[in-house]
Amino acid sequence: MNLIYGSLPRLFQIFSPVNSIITAFIILTENPPIHAASSSQKPSPTWQQQLTRDIQLSIYPDQTSLHVQLQGDLLDTSRPLSIQIAIGHKQEGSAIITYAKDIEGSTTFLSFRAIRHYNVVGTPLTFHRYVRSWEKTLWSERQQADDIFTAKWNNNTLHIQIPRTDIPDPQAIPFALWIKDMSENNGWGRLIASSVPHTLPTSGDAYLPQHHLLNLSANSTDTFATLHRRHNAKEDRLRIYQLLVRTFSNINETRKPNGTLKENGVGKFNEINDAAIQSLKQMGFNTIWLTGVIQQATATDYSEIGQPADDVDLLKGLAGSPYAIRDYFDVCPDYAQNPKNRLEEFKALVNRLHQHDMKALIDFVPNHVARSYYSDVAPEHNFGTKGRGGQGDDRSVFFDPNNNFFYLEPNQDGPPLKLPTCDPPNGNPISPTCKIPGIKCDGLFEGEMDHGKVTGNNQATWRPDLGSWYETIKLNYGFHFLKTDIREYPHGQHPDRPIPDTWRKMDAVIAHWQKLGVDGFRCDMAHMVPPEFWRWLIDRARERNPHVIFIAEAYNDDPAKVPSGNPLVASMGNVMIDLLEAGFDSVYDDPTYDKIKDIYDHGASANEIEQAMKLSQPYIFHNSLRYGENHDEIRIASPKEWGGGGMNVGRSACGILYGLSSAPLMLYHGQEVGEPAIGAEGFGGDDGRTTIFDYWSVPELVKWVNNHSYDGGLLSPEQKELRAFYSRLITIVAQAPFKSGHYVSLQNANRENLKVHGSQDMGRWLFTYARTDGPQGKTVIVIANLHKENPSQEIPLTIPQEAAAIMGLKETTIAKEILSTSSEDPLTLEIKKEGDQFTLLIPPIPPLTPYFIEFKP
Repeated sequence: MNLIYGSLPRLFQIFSPVNSIITAFIILTENPPIHAASSSQKPSPTWQQQLTRDIQLSIYPDQTSLHVQLQGDLLDTSRPLSIQIAIGHKQEGSAIITYAKDIEGSTTFLSFRAIRHYNVVGTPLTFHRYVRSWEKTLWSERQQADDIFTAKWNNNTLHIQIPRTDIPDPQAIPFALWIKDMSENNGWGRLIASSVPHTLPTSGDAYLPQHHLLNLSANSTDTFATLHRRHNAKEDRLRIYQLLVRTFSNINETRKPNGTLKENGVGKFNEINDAAIQSLKQMGFNTIWLTGVIQQATATDYSEIGQPADDVDLLKGLAGSPYAIRDYFDVCPDYAQNPKNRLEEFKALVNRLHQHDMKALIDFVPNHVARSYYSDVAPEHNFGTKGRGGQGDDRSVFFDPNNNFFYLEPNQDGPPLKLPTCDPPNGNPISPTCKIPGIKCDGLFEGEMDHGKVTGNNQATWRPDLGSWYETIKLNYGFHFLKTDIREYPHGQHPDRPIPDTWRKMDAVIAHWQKLGVDGFRCDMAHMVPPEFWRWLIDRARERNPHVIFIAEAYNDDPAKVPSGNPLVASMGNVMIDLLEAGFDSVYDDPTYDKIKDIYDHGASANEIEQAMKLSQPYIFHNSLRYGENHDEIRIASPKEWGGGGMNVGRSACGILYGLSSAPLMLYHGQEVGEPAIGAEGFGGDDGRTTIFDYWSVPELVKWVNNHSYDGGLLSPEQKELRAFYSRLITIVAQAPFKSGHYVSLQNANRENLKVHGSQDMGRWLFTYARTDGPQGKTVIVIANLHKENPSQEIPLTIPQEAAAIMGLKETTIAKEILSTSSEDPLTLEIKKEGDQFTLLIPPIPPLTPYFIEFKP
C-alpha cells in the first residue's frame, strides 16, 4: 500500500513504526558549553507550551546555542538511525537534501530552502556527526562535524547542540527534523518520523510538506511559529478560474468562422464587472487567471493609437495568438472600451478583483516573442537593441550570451526567412489564415529579409514548417539549446558568471506588472528556459512582493526542456523538480490528467492513476496544479474525445483530481456549464477546443453571462446543476482535510472489491482514496465511478489497518456523503469494525459520479 502524507494541525509528536513516542524539545541554552547538558540542568524557560499530553516544547530566545533533544524508546535500539536536522534561509539554500547510502539515505525534499544540514547517524554505542552547507549554488561535500556541533546519548535521550554562530539569520530559522531507520531499504533507509506530525513510515524519496519557523527576535511574541508551507503560503488553497478575456464576456453570437472583431465581437475588461467577479467568488474561486491580456500580434488595425496591424504572414488567426507577444509591457487594445486608455482599464479590472478579495494572475511568456515584437511602452527594454552594452545583438553569430536572440547562419536556404504560409513556387496560400478571402500572403517578413532568427520551438531553420511556432522567435537566456553543455549564465559549478541581458529585461517585465497590481504569473512553457533563470527571477519578484504566485506550465517529456546546471537537481531526471526547486509554487499535473483521459480514450484503467501521480516523487505530487480543462486541451464535453461522455464526465474526473493534494486547482471558463466547442471557428478549426486564435464567443457560457448579468438566466436545469456541483466540489476541497491533510491510498487494497460482477469490469472505472487530518481530525473517503453509462454495484470498501490507524478509526463510525447532492438530508453510511477489519459498504454509485464520504472518529 502506498500512502502520501501532508500535514496536520499544530502538533510536534513523532511516531515510530512500533508506536514508541519520541519526546522532542528544542532548547536554547543559557551559557552553552560545546557539550550536551542533561535535561535536569535546563534553566527555567521564558516560553513554554504543552503541545500534547506527552510533548512539551520549550524555547529560550536569548541564548547562544540551539538544543534539540529527542527522548523515547525508539532510541534505545541497536538499529542504526539517521537523525537529520535542516535549518533554512529566506533565499539561499536548497529544498532538496542530498543523499548518501548508509548516511542520509534517499533524497528528502523540504518545504523551505535549507542552508545547513546536520546529521547524526549510527547507534547509541557508535554514531557519527556530519554537516553539509549550501555554498552559493551547490551543497558542500559531507564533512565530519565534531568541532561544529555536539551530540550525546543519555538515558534514551539524544541531545544535539548547535551553536547559534553556525546558524545564518538566527532571527528567523525555518526548521525541520526527521529520522530514518538505516537498517532498511538496502542502506537507503526508511523515513520513520519527522517534525511534520504523524509522518508515515516510507521508503524511497520523501517530502516534508510543512516546517516550523523558529523566531528568536527579542521582540517576537510568537517564538515557535505554527507549521508553514512553501513560500509562506496562506492557509487558503489556490482555486483558479481561468478565463480568456477575448471570449469570456463576449455575447456576440454571430460566430462567423474567421470573422473580424467587428463581425464577431470581443470581450472587454470592463465587462468583467462586479457581478461576474462576485459570482465566481461565490462559486468558490479566490484567483482569476486573466488569459491573453498582454499585447499580441494581430490583424486588427489600431493605427490611430500607434498600433498598426501586423503582417498576416506572422499570424495564426485574425485576432492573433495570445502567446505571440508583441509588447510585454502593454495590453491588447481589443479589450479596452477606449483603446488609448487600455492600461488604465486593465488596472481598474485588477482593482475590482482586489476589492472582492480575489487575486489576479496573467500569462508570462518567457521562451519566445512575436517576430514583430517592439515595445512602445518600454523601448529601453526592447530585445536585440541593447544586448551588447548598448551596441545591439551581434547577428553574425548563432549564439552569443550577450545576444537576446539566436541568429541563423546564411546558407542556400536564406536569407531571407521563408515562412510556411504559402507555397513558394506558385504563391498559393497554405496557412488557414492566409486562405481567408481578401488576405494576401507572400511567405516573407520585412523584419527578417537580411537575417533570420530561430523559431520559438527551437527550429533553427530558414524554412520553419507549418506545424511549428513560426510566428514567434526564441529568446536567448545564455543556454545553447543545440550544445547543451554550454551554459553562459550563473549555475552549478560556475555561480559567478555574469547575468545575461535577457534575464534583466525579463525582470523588468515582471516588475512592471507587479507595479500594476498583478498578484502572480502562469508561466508558459517554463521548462524551455533555464531553471537558474527562474530562481533568480522569482527571488527578485518575491523581494518586491513575498506572496507573488508563480505557476509553471511544464512537461517533463518535452525534449526541449532545459535541465538544471546543479548536478544534484539534474540527477533527479525530472524538470518539474528543477522548477519547484527554483521557486515555483506549482507545476502542471499533466500525467494524472492524461491518465484519467486515457481511461476514456485509450482503454486505460483507474488502477493506473496512482502510477501516473508519480508517488515516487512526492515533492511533485504535493505541488502539482490539478485541472480538468485548460485552453490547450480538448473540452471535456466535446464529442471528439473523453469517450464522448458529455459534460458530466467532468464530475468524476475533477472529483478525483481536485482532491488529490492541497496544491492549486483550476477550472477553465465554460467547463462549468458543459461547453463542447463544436464546429469550425477559424484558425482553431473544429478541434474540440475553444479557439484562442480567433474572435469568437463561447455558446454555452453566453447563457450564463446573460447580457452581463452573470446570473445563469439562460442555462438549462442540467447546466445549472453542473455549475452547482462544481461549486460544491471547489468549496469542499478548500477546507480540511483537503487544504492541508494527507493523501491515503485505498485503491490497491480494494482492487478485488472494485471488480463488481457483471458484464463490465467496473474495476477499470472505479477509483478511491482518502484525505485525512489524522486521528483527531476529519477524514473524507473519495470514490468515483468514471463509467459514463453504468452504475456500480454495492461495494464493500476495505480500510486497511494502517490506514484506519491514520484516520483514527477505533470502532464502528457513522459517515455521510457530502458532495453528490446539495440535499439537507445526505446519504448516511456506516463504517463497521469486525475484529481488526474496517469495512465501508457503499451503495451503487451512479455513472459519472464521485462520492465524498466524510467522518470524524
